[in-house]
Amino acid sequence: MSKVGHAFLRKALYMPAMVTLYKTKWGKKFHARLAASGKCPMVIIGAMMRKLIHVAFGVLKSGKKFDPALHGA
Repeated sequence: MSKVGHAFLRKALYMPAMVTLYKTKWGKKFHARLAASGKCPMVIIGAMMRKLIHVAFGVLKSGKKFDPALHGA
C-alpha cells in the first residue's frame, strides 16, 4: 500500500490525532460518528489528522481561540 501525502506531516500529526480522538469530547464524538458509518480505524485517524490541519489553519487565520462547539462531530 502506498502512502499518500507528505511523510513529515503524517508523522507529525499521527499522535496528536490519536490523543484528540480518544481524550477529547469532540474527538470522541467525531470517532463515534465515523465508526458508526463503518469506517475502519486508520481511516478515522487519517480523517482526524486532516481535521486538525483545518482547525489549526482556521484558528490561525481568524485569530480567535479554539471553540469545540464550532468543530462538532
